Amino acid sequence: MEIENKNTHWLRCDYRVESLFQIITGLDISIKILVKRMKAGGWYDGLWLREDCEPIYGLAFLAFQNYINLSIKDFSGETSNKIKYYKIEPNLKNFEKSSIELIIGLANYLKHRDEKELHKGTREILESFSLHFGNENNIDNSPIFDGLAILSEDWDLFEVLEIVKKWREKLWTLEN
Repeated sequence: MEIENKNTHWLRCDYRVESLFQIITGLDISIKILVKRMKAGGWYDGLWLREDCEPIYGLAFLAFQNYINLSIKDFSGETSNKIKYYKIEPNLKNFEKSSIELIIGLANYLKHRDEKELHKGTREILESFSLHFGNENNIDNSPIFDGLAILSEDWDLFEVLEIVKKWREKLWTLEN
């Protein structure tokens, strides 16, 4: 009698996480260098820090989005139903969407923020987290920073990394 073990699928092994870790490490180092520059005093203040850090954090969200979508492809063989998989986590406390949906929304915001209008799905995600977006946005109320604060009080990219790693493992507990 042959016993099937669903936990042994070769794609369950998370070979993607090492490169994601390296990306996040590099981005974290970049942020720490900028924070050190600000703490040194002089003209480089908190607003300059935010201006310089916003695209760095945005790149992190793009890397997380890539990891999430490729994890879905590993699990299901395609990404046509990816929105279904974004929702496998419970909604974040006091919100109507999950942490994975927030990460996807922030990545999409960064990619499309200079367009005339954001995609409906991205707008809905940002609105569900009460994140301000649009042409009137300034660096003080960037959805990137406000969304990051929802995911990690200390703006720690490694905490977000743990969120996506746990989510990926949860994928494999689902029926495919």
